[in-house]
Amino acid sequence: MNTQIIKPLGKITALLADLGLEVTYAYDDLVFVQECAFLLQFTDDPVQLNLFTNTECHPDEANSVAAEIVLEFDGAGFCVTPAGRYSLAEGPESTIELQFL
Repeated sequence: MNTQIIKPLGKITALLADLGLEVTYAYDDLVFVQECAFLLQFTDDPVQLNLFTNTECHPDEANSVAAEIVLEFDGAGFCVTPAGRYSLAEGPESTIELQFL
């Protein structure tokens, strides 16, 4: 039996909007934030999220915004874990390659 996990995308979108951030794109368990500067990844627990920072983000700004995300989400009952960095690259046949670092 396959149990589907409910992903509270609407709540996440609202919390990000409270911080002045927007969801750029959502796909499967991934939520790209602020023109792909950040990436939230759902886990098997709907209140646990992993947070990745794009390698193209300036580290000081990325750390500051990531801290704001963690605090905002914590206040709403989510647990956001900074999980590292990621990069995007153009792949073959107009695909996008996502690499977690």
